[in-house]
Amino acid sequence: MKIKHFLQLIILFLWIVLGVNNASAALQADTAKQWALQKGKQIIDILTDENSDEKYAALDKILVEDIDLNYAAKFVVGKYWRAMDESQHREYENLFKRYISALYKEYPLSLPKGSISFTVDKALPNSQTVSVWCTIFVDAILSEENDNNKKGFKVLFELIQNNSQIMVRDLKIEQSSLLLAFRERFQQMIHQDNDDEIAWFLEDLQAIVESMEEKYLQ
Repeated sequence: MKIKHFLQLIILFLWIVLGVNNASAALQADTAKQWALQKGKQIIDILTDENSDEKYAALDKILVEDIDLNYAAKFVVGKYWRAMDESQHREYENLFKRYISALYKEYPLSLPKGSISFTVDKALPNSQTVSVWCTIFVDAILSEENDNNKKGFKVLFELIQNNSQIMVRDLKIEQSSLLLAFRERFQQMIHQDNDDEIAWFLEDLQAIVESMEEKYLQ
């Protein structure tokens, strides 16, 4: 697996890992760190599970319940959200969620036992978010390094409280923001590829999603 693709997998993995179901747990830094360690172990167990059917079902459940995908969908299209009518909002949000679900399925998730681990290094509550710093360790064979040491990646992610629930709002790995990466990709699709025509963009996005889903099923 090329290192670029593996880093993308880790980004998606972390985005899934740290969605919090209990708001009070994330508001306390120490409790948030302990919870993140437990949740991380759960996700690693899923990623190293040999049963792919159960694995994807488990990850899809977490993706839908614990990630603030509605916010992400609006953020990545930016000003173009206001150019959509209500019907287009619903169509786009549905396609975006299908896109994210299909995206992580493009990567081989059958990781060897013990090949990936992480530490929660620090948690710091802010005015609106909780910042959590982690280090992800992967085997050299996965990151295409020539030595036998695990390679570590520093990650910062942000949690936001949504009513009574805390969700992942964004994360950064090697100074790269997941949401900004998606925003650049989607706004290029709208502006450069479809001349700011929302209807054309939605048609292209639907075709992309259907192609990704078909590839996964095959």
